[in-house]
Order: sequence, then C-alpha cells, then structure tokens
Amino acid sequence: MKFHLLVPCLMAVQVLGQNYHLDIVTGSRKYDDSDGTFRAVLSGQKGSLEFGVLDNPNYNDFQLGAMDNFQMSSGEDLGKINCVTLQARGSKSDDAWMVDYIIVSKEEGSVTTHLYNTDGRYLSSDTSEGDDEKDFCRQGDATYTFEITTANEKWADTDNIHARITVSSKGNRGNTTTGILDNKGIDDFVLGNTDTFVIPDLKNVGKIGCVTLTAEQDDAWLFDTIKVTRGNQSKTFKNTGKVWLSSDLSEGVDYLEICQ
Repeated sequence: MKFHLLVPCLMAVQVLGQNYHLDIVTGSRKYDDSDGTFRAVLSGQKGSLEFGVLDNPNYNDFQLGAMDNFQMSSGEDLGKINCVTLQARGSKSDDAWMVDYIIVSKEEGSVTTHLYNTDGRYLSSDTSEGDDEKDFCRQGDATYTFEITTANEKWADTDNIHARITVSSKGNRGNTTTGILDNKGIDDFVLGNTDTFVIPDLKNVGKIGCVTLTAEQDDAWLFDTIKVTRGNQSKTFKNTGKVWLSSDLSEGVDYLEICQ
C-alpha cells in the first residue's frame, strides 16, 4: 500500500497598495492664495481615502497659480474616482482659499481624473467668505474642445476675465461646466486670435444646444465666436450682438447665454 503525503499548496496573496496623488491648482487672482489648514478626502466607486491635513513640510503651499502635489497610500484600489472633498470645517481656517481644479492620479501612471471648481466659490471656515466644505466631482468621461476667437476690435482683448463655459443639452440631458479657461504659460484672448482649450472629464450632454459664459473679473472681453467640439459633433456659436463680458456691469455682462 502506498501512502501519499498531501502537502497543502499555500498560495501567497499579495495585497498591493495604491499610491494616490492629488495635484491641486490654486487660483491666480489676488487673495486666491491661503496660509490656512485644509483636509481632503478622496472617494471612488469602491471606497474612500482620508488624506488628512494637506501640508508639504517646509514648503509654502497654496500660492497664487501654483500646483501642489499631495500623496497618500491606500490598501485598496478605490476604483473609478468620483469626488475630492476639501474641508476647512473644524480647522478654524478662515484664510479663504480658491481652488481652480484638481487632478487625481495613481503612481503607476493610470488615467488622470480632472475635477473642476464650477461655481467659483472659496473654501473657508468663515462661511461669510466661502464654503467650509466643498466637493469637486467628476462630471463624466467626455472631452470637449473649445475654440474661442477674440474680436479684432480695440480693447476687445483681456488679461483678466476668469471665464467659464457651461454647455447645455438641446434635449433633456442636462449641462456640464468647465473650470477657468486658461492655457498655462500662454497669453490667451489676444486681439483677433483663436485660443483652443481641451477640457477632459466633462459630461456628455448629447446634442449641444447652448453655451453660457460667466465672467468673474473686470478686464472686459469681447469674443467673436466659440466652436464647441465633442467627438465628431461640432457647433459654432456667434456673438452676433457684440456683447462684452465683464464682472463690472458698467462695462458689460457677467453672464451670457447663446443658443442655437
């Protein structure tokens, strides 16, 4: 009789952690920077990750126009990224902070997720200045290209307009909103020039019906046309009324909707 020794086969299971990055861009206007204390929570389809206090030791974070990187490891993959929640609540951080947008990524070079400040509100524990907690959430998977031509008229150009665009559906599929239109390192909105902005992670609203522009600064701007492209769909909107945009309502309007 033969005896077979059964040796259990032990399979080592390796749990791989994920190293998540937050690249947070501070606004470029006067007073957008902050010396305050803020916390972050990253949430995905499979869970969430507390970043805790956002602080790079011996470094002055949250300066005007700067991108600051923060990293945190998780024992699990969070799946598709949904939101980043920034908190001033409980920190007594009343030095208001303007976040322009956030880019979320994993160290191994996975696809990035862009999250935009769509309403231009500050973050502060003083709720007379801004929100004490603010969600920056993924709007969708669509990439839009905006080709914007500034009018070729005296004073039509601008160095400081802080414009956003909301694209609305011609049907009932809602809308989607960009962050501040700004190509870093490029002088946008020069007389007669066409500037191109490629904005990822927006909502697919289906057939494009309207664009709405908002202006948060007072260096008045006059644009001629806006061409909006998503995939193989394009639509051009013309500023036929030659309406100027400006937060100074004696110079123009701070809200303009054009539909076709």
